[in-house]
Amino acid sequence: MTSTRTHFHGPLYHYEEDVENLEAYCAGGYHPVILSDTYRQDQYRVVHKLGYGSYSTVWLADDCIRDKYVSLKFLTANASKSSKEAQMLGCFNQSDPKDSKHNDVSPLLDEFMINGPNGQHKCLVSDVLGPTLLDLKQSFAFDLLPLGIAKRATVQLASGLAYIHSCDMIHGDIHIKNLAWKSFDLGSWSLSQVYEHLGSPIKQVVRRMDAQPLGPEVPPYVVLPANLLELERLPGGKLSKLSILDFGEASFASESRTRWHTPLPSQAPEALLGEPVGQPADIWAFACTVFEMFNNETLFQGFMPNADDILFEIVDALGRLPDQWWKQWKYRGERYEEDGTKKTEDLTDDYIEVRSLAVRIARIRSSPPAARNAEQLSQEDLEGLQQLLMKCLRYRPEERVTAQDILNLEWIQKLRADNLREY
Repeated sequence: MTSTRTHFHGPLYHYEEDVENLEAYCAGGYHPVILSDTYRQDQYRVVHKLGYGSYSTVWLADDCIRDKYVSLKFLTANASKSSKEAQMLGCFNQSDPKDSKHNDVSPLLDEFMINGPNGQHKCLVSDVLGPTLLDLKQSFAFDLLPLGIAKRATVQLASGLAYIHSCDMIHGDIHIKNLAWKSFDLGSWSLSQVYEHLGSPIKQVVRRMDAQPLGPEVPPYVVLPANLLELERLPGGKLSKLSILDFGEASFASESRTRWHTPLPSQAPEALLGEPVGQPADIWAFACTVFEMFNNETLFQGFMPNADDILFEIVDALGRLPDQWWKQWKYRGERYEEDGTKKTEDLTDDYIEVRSLAVRIARIRSSPPAARNAEQLSQEDLEGLQQLLMKCLRYRPEERVTAQDILNLEWIQKLRADNLREY
């Protein structure tokens, strides 16, 4: 059965909040999953929704063979054609499972293809994780993680990235939404227990704007994602292990690439300028992510920014780009003189203080003013964080520290020792 979507100018479906883009239920787009669907000769039965992204929807399923709950990630038909995610995750399955670093990524348990009205879709099966770091962050006052959690996440992200890079890989999409906690094992919960703790699935009926009947390409209803923060609040639930998610943009380090899908505020200058990218671009994204773990703002900011907006922010914080990049950046003259100084008309009294990297770090956890009542970093931690970020945010990729170098930094070693004592 194929998609029956007709040519329609403008949105085809009524907009629904907190769900995937309904317009992407079309040829090449999402597979229309509904509750109680079964897959892989009835091995997997869909019981709830875990999340969604631009190229996939993710569901909680009961695995009747393994006798546990698993995560089913259905890629869009278009993404299924080119995705290397299963190949990348399969490489981790070949490593020693007794190696503690093996737990820094969620292993691939299974993969299979399905035919649907919108095309052929790849489904990736993995363990169920808890809330993303972004979800957790947004659950606290002023969107500020407690310092203990931020420190633990920093060490574990560094460890996970070192493991990925040791496998000769580039992750390609490190950011705060692609990190999740292994906080609670659903174990042998009954379905009623799942719904008791995560809430029953909330359905929203899909309606066409032209009031015509729905075609097979779209589900009759969409489901709001479960609130995985509830897992952390259960007795025995704890944020013990951070796992790196979404290897849809991963590649081998030996492959030449210029395409980079990390959110713009976390992209390295070489990516923003369309230059070749490699593992050092992951290191830049790591630094931006760590800053966001400790703060409630991104390191490089902008309202719906484009690449040039982020480059302006980077130059404000770090100074003039290397000559080759400076000369190829055609918009540099909008704000800067050729020597990299800010043009007079753009120079505010507090520019030097507010926008330099050192001061951005020093003012962590100070906005809005009420946030200053939150737990603050010690001087030792501020100095350790500044040293870490400065080593990661070198302009020239070859001058940035490696992920293994990060693990050897004195401040990271101290955080790691503190983490081992706590857990």
